[in-house]
Amino acid sequence: LYDNGFPVPRPYDYNRHCVVMELIDAFPLRQIDHIENPGKLYSELMNLIVRLAQSGLIHGDFNEFNLLVRENGKPILIDFPQMVSTSHANAEWYFNRDVECIRTFFRRRFNYESMLYPKFKLDVNKEFDLDVQVAASGFTKKQQRELEEMQAELNDKDDNEEHEEEETEEEDDDSEEEDDDEDDEASDGEHCDNA
Repeated sequence: LYDNGFPVPRPYDYNRHCVVMELIDAFPLRQIDHIENPGKLYSELMNLIVRLAQSGLIHGDFNEFNLLVRENGKPILIDFPQMVSTSHANAEWYFNRDVECIRTFFRRRFNYESMLYPKFKLDVNKEFDLDVQVAASGFTKKQQRELEEMQAELNDKDDNEEHEEEETEEEDDDSEEEDDDEDDEASDGEHCDNA
């Protein structure tokens, strides 16, 4: 996620299921009682939910406990074990739950309610396959096999194209050698005639 520009801590290392990440100088959203502009943060969070989904991922636990807010008001997302693919059978339900968690929290904590919020079927157009890269739940074994088959076909196609290019280059080299031989024979003949 970090490498794809998402506001998450920088990962340094991992071992099995444990990840060492940078320390974030921020406050958990659940500990914040006042925000100067709750509408701005609300919009950023809703945009983040949609951006994740357009990359093929749904956080699955997008709430005040898994969001940090820097002093400048920028959010940082943490805690990813519940992430699912937008291909998951219950993807829309998880998406709606993430959206509703933020709506409810902002209404209760900041007395802020917006009629604008994302809808899975209207606002999510998958553009990237991060769900595949991170093997998110819901990315089925069948889809994994299909992906691997497609990658193998593309590799075979690339190999065939390279092989054809090499053959064409060899044929061109052979033609040039034949032309050189003919030129040599012709010039030998001319040389003999002049002698």
